[in-house]
Amino acid sequence: MLTLQTEGKSPRTIEYYEGNLQRFVWYAELVGWPSDAAELTEWHIREFLVYVASEGQRWGRSGNGSESSSRRASRHTVWHYFRVLRVFFNWAVRERILKEPPLTNIRMKPPRPHVVQPYTDKQILAMLAICDQDYQHGARFLGSRNRAIVLMFLDTGLRLSELIGIRLQDIDVDRGLIKVVGKGAKGRVVRVGATAQKALWRYMMHRPDSGRPELWLTEEGRPLQRSGVQVMLKRLKRRAGLGLVEGSVHKFRHTFSLGFLRQDRNPFNLQYLLGHSTLEMTRRYVSTLGMEDALEAHVKASPADLLILK
Repeated sequence: MLTLQTEGKSPRTIEYYEGNLQRFVWYAELVGWPSDAAELTEWHIREFLVYVASEGQRWGRSGNGSESSSRRASRHTVWHYFRVLRVFFNWAVRERILKEPPLTNIRMKPPRPHVVQPYTDKQILAMLAICDQDYQHGARFLGSRNRAIVLMFLDTGLRLSELIGIRLQDIDVDRGLIKVVGKGAKGRVVRVGATAQKALWRYMMHRPDSGRPELWLTEEGRPLQRSGVQVMLKRLKRRAGLGLVEGSVHKFRHTFSLGFLRQDRNPFNLQYLLGHSTLEMTRRYVSTLGMEDALEAHVKASPADLLILK
């Protein structure tokens, strides 16, 4: 963890590695593996990966408090553990703790990326309607704050960590520009349109004057945390009748990306706005947009329909 910190990794990235490695150590102690890492073999690693892939009640349900640990892991989850262990043991070799990593002979294909599914306009409007309902029935702070958060996610594609990291001094109200800090402590400027600006101004009118520099606060005047935003959105979806709709905060990022590409069609602009260091992830959005366009075109060009309707 100290190495990751000195390399300038973000707190979120460090937390990700630490959590995964703690669960690896938990399993090693549970099954009685050798305490000397040099004695670990590829078969120990394979055993662990099989445990992750097949165990429905992982980590004794108290290892990390994750709800997902009560379900069978996806291929993406197993792949994430494999990547973390590969990075960790390669680090151990570089530090001369080990002579060679135990993963050398293990081959795993990365899973195919999920097809990006955005929120529909109807779903977003349903969530905004709940925010407006709260505002009109006296919950003006929560109603205005939640509406501003939803619209800012939709209009910027910010990551959750970027959104909660915004401070008052980062906002240029007149031009609708906001400074954010992304992965690797990389800063960039994003823009919100008139609709999101109006929602933000309304929230600022009802925001508690607690002297805190953070933009997003709780009713008690404390900084809003990641978990607070996640719980808020979960409740908002349930009240809007969207409880069965998959995805949560990050789905707004997909929604923004596809909506932006439909209008701009410039992946390089999207790459900057999303804070991607490469075009790899941006290409996924381009690919998804191409799929949607092709499916929509098929409605007009279906050979079978054209044959029968002639």
